[in-house]
Amino acid sequence: MSDDQISSQIARVREIASLLPRVEEQVLGGDKAFSVEQKAFAKVDDAGTLHVLTAVDDTTWTRIELNEDTDWALVEDAIARSWELSAPAGLLEAGGR
Repeated sequence: MSDDQISSQIARVREIASLLPRVEEQVLGGDKAFSVEQKAFAKVDDAGTLHVLTAVDDTTWTRIELNEDTDWALVEDAIARSWELSAPAGLLEAGGR
């Protein structure tokens, strides 16, 4: 995947993540990461692969390959679920997604 394609994928992930409350973007270990209350819940590596948190333990991540065949509805749902695992209870009660 070219740098332009990866940049485009990151922009799309950023657009999805920014719809969720209190999301911050940062660089984490060279990856573009998205966090809520300083807990990372999604990151895109330099190969253009999305990693989303899939368990409350902060150690279980699932990879989603981002390419021209990506199901962006699936990506949106995966990012939202990952955010829900990371967000504090008070923020979830305030409305979440």
